[in-house]
Amino acid sequence: MHLSKRVLPFAAFAALLAAPMAARAESEFSVVLQGGATKYNRSLASGTDVGAEYGVRLGFMPSPIAGLELGYLGSQNNVKAVIDTGGNTQRLITNGVLADLRLNLLPGAFTPYVFGGYGLTNFKVANEVIASDGGLHGRTVSTIPLGGGLEGNLGAFKLGARFQYNYLLTDQLFRTQNGSVTTGHNTDFYGVSVDLGASFR
Repeated sequence: MHLSKRVLPFAAFAALLAAPMAARAESEFSVVLQGGATKYNRSLASGTDVGAEYGVRLGFMPSPIAGLELGYLGSQNNVKAVIDTGGNTQRLITNGVLADLRLNLLPGAFTPYVFGGYGLTNFKVANEVIASDGGLHGRTVSTIPLGGGLEGNLGAFKLGARFQYNYLLTDQLFRTQNGSVTTGHNTDFYGVSVDLGASFR
């Protein structure tokens, strides 16, 4: 009985010391490159072609279940004639940053996951026709990135696929003039990418 009174406090103290070490052992930092295809929908669904997307993400998973991602996402899409451009082809070019919360659904060698967060995206219109009452307009807008993916963990390397929908918090990217009324039109863009990266534990 006397020995138990000595052993139990020592065991509890050892467990408290081991808990942070175990948490650190499970934590993961990752760097992932992504590349794929992107498309606009809604008001620009028929006015844009499928384009290219590219990006990089930094991930921190303090546990196997939940973590944070910080990333850059860029894209380029050719635009069909939504306004007279004098024969020049317009392109929508984006450069954006995002931060999201990621949840792993089934942690393991192959991990499905979902994510959602906040982003800030700059839209540039190559060969933009300057018009205050219509056409495409370059601007920086807030976005809500969300989606899911599947990630394979091959030792220290990662290989996966990801779907991301970018909800734009503006309707002023594409505007038309109807008489004396200027109307803004809602559009979002989404993409599918292949991911390749490395993890550090």
